[in-house]
Amino acid sequence: MSLAADGALIFEPTRDSLAWASAARSVADGILADPEAQAANLRHGLTWFVGVDALPNDAEGRIGGVPLRGPWDEHIPQLPLHRAQLSVIYPGYPQPDPDQSEANHRYRVDRYAAHMDGLLPEGPDRRRFAREFHAYVLGIALNTSRASPTVYWRGSHHVLRAALRAALEGKDVATADITDIYQAARREIFETCERIPLHIPFGGAFLLDPFVLHGTAPWTYTGLDHIRITVFFRPQYDTVEAWLA
Repeated sequence: MSLAADGALIFEPTRDSLAWASAARSVADGILADPEAQAANLRHGLTWFVGVDALPNDAEGRIGGVPLRGPWDEHIPQLPLHRAQLSVIYPGYPQPDPDQSEANHRYRVDRYAAHMDGLLPEGPDRRRFAREFHAYVLGIALNTSRASPTVYWRGSHHVLRAALRAALEGKDVATADITDIYQAARREIFETCERIPLHIPFGGAFLLDPFVLHGTAPWTYTGLDHIRITVFFRPQYDTVEAWLA
């Protein structure tokens, strides 16, 4: 597997990554048990804790005094880190929400809610604009689970990067509506790119190219009831040029 060719890398747990995951899990358990955090974050029939910015790490990733270190370090630019997303999947994911359209729910089930991060829907027509210029997507597993893995479409970053470069280079990114280009690129990816599940053990990690199409598989696990916990970091570049490059 190659980040350049495939768009993803998987890293086995190390002593450093296990120490960080243990510290993060201790904090995460308290967050997940908090009624206010549950009310603010549970989606899709209480089967997904979205957890954006929920983990109280510092700008270098430390949590509880434990530094964030792992084999991914040599593959990523050194950028300040945001508070990490604490993404938790529960049995039965995804269930429809009352305000969710049938088409939206079907896309989440059939296409695993496939998306590229940072292309945000806006306005009553939900048109897409490039708003967040991520340098990478790093996921770290806080438990070992075979249920509802993150999935990615191998090689999809080549399709999306080429489409968005053509759409945005030399343009006013603030006003450039990329909805149609994005949807066409997704259709091409579904037809031509292989969907790969990322089964990661506790303390392991995966690194995605920021232009990779990815999503979350529905819950099909038939073993013991448990949850799937992943922490996500998506630091951003300051400029569109750095992102497109």
